[in-house]
This record gives sequence, C-alpha cells and structure tokens, in this order.
Amino acid sequence: MRGTIKALCLAVAASPAGAVDLADLTDTERAAFHAELRALFLEEPALLADPVLNPPVPAPYADEVASDLALIAAHARALFAEPNDARIGSGDGTAGMAVFVDSPAPDMLTDLADAHPGLGIAVKDMADPATARLAEALGLDLFPSYVLPDMMVRGDVPPIVLERYLAR
Repeated sequence: MRGTIKALCLAVAASPAGAVDLADLTDTERAAFHAELRALFLEEPALLADPVLNPPVPAPYADEVASDLALIAAHARALFAEPNDARIGSGDGTAGMAVFVDSPAPDMLTDLADAHPGLGIAVKDMADPATARLAEALGLDLFPSYVLPDMMVRGDVPPIVLERYLAR
C-alpha cells in the first residue's frame, strides 16, 4: 500500500497543475490519505528532502548577504587590522568588530568589550576621509554602524542585539 501512496505522491508532485484533483476526496478518503502519507513520511523521511516533493526555498536576501560578505572580505584589513584605529577592548591586534561613528563611540561598546574578553572593537571615525571612503564603499550611511567578520549592521541597534550577534 505504501508503494502505491509513494507512487501517487510522486505522480502528484510531478504532474502539471490540476492533473490530479485531491480536492475531490471525501472526508473519509482524505483522512485515510493523510494517515497513509504520515506513515509513509515516518517510514521514509528522506522523501521530505526530495527536491521534487519539497523544493528548496531560496533565502530572501541571499544576494545581499553574499554581496556584504564579499565587501567585508575585500576590506577586511582596513576594517579589522588597521593599526591606527582607536580601540575598545583588548583583542589580539585584530579587531573582532568595527564600529563607524560620526560622534563619540557609544558607551555601551566598553561594556560589550568587557563582557567579551579578547574582543577588540575598531572605532572608525567618520571625520577621517579614509574612513568616510571605506564607509561609502561598504554602503554604510547610518551611524553608528557595525561590521563583524560575517555581517554588517547598518545603523544603531540595542546592545542586546550586538550581544546576540557576538554569541553566534
């Protein structure tokens, strides 16, 4: 029986829209069909990973994420290893986060660095022309903005959000 259900599922998934009308099942038939499907998926969970039955859904911002990661990689030295940057926290010479500011760095960054031993935060002052060019290259237009090795956060965010990003 399960082989029949599996064949029916594959036929439904592969058929053009409307070729098989499951809406015409009676309540009893629908309940039996659902019970068989449940049993089938419990016995053969690999079916749920089948791209025909369960097509992958693209991440809605995959292109933007890839673009941000490429920008971060291209500018990693200027972001995290610039020796002339003001620093908050200890770090090992390479910052774990860069913050772009147009006024004094937020006080919460000191608390953040204290809570994460070894975290160095590079403070990028927008008054510096080189920093302004770097921010423009990264597409940062709200300040403060934060850059971590795997993400950019444009604009001010509550400390708890940065905590969560650092804890990943």
